[in-house]
Amino acid sequence: MPMDRSRYPENWEAIAIAVKEVARWHCQHCGRPCRKPDESLFEFVVRMEGEDWPELDWVNHTAVSTICDAPGRFVLTVAHLDQDPSNNDPSNLRALCSVCHLRHDAPYREANRQAKRERDGQLSLLGGAIDG
Repeated sequence: MPMDRSRYPENWEAIAIAVKEVARWHCQHCGRPCRKPDESLFEFVVRMEGEDWPELDWVNHTAVSTICDAPGRFVLTVAHLDQDPSNNDPSNLRALCSVCHLRHDAPYREANRQAKRERDGQLSLLGGAIDG
């Protein structure tokens, strides 16, 4: 689900970049190295040479095909651990690759969909009938 930018502070991009920099552009859950914004594939490969990551087998160059086949796996995002975009305390933020972020958010996804529908003016039928 795309993020609702209206729920984030105006300086969210700066906050997110700072979290990613602290994590050295690695997922803080699985350790996967991730690409920096505007970093070319070549620059990413050069930066990752020597990294100890099983999917990046630099000896036979499968790293490049792995990255090209699934570039979304190497995107670093910032997760709100409590699912509240207004809580930008550093203890609530983690740099996660897209795969780990999706896994972290999975239990919350349906509740988030319902909350978004309600914010957009759609009433929940789960709350019971309206007495008339």
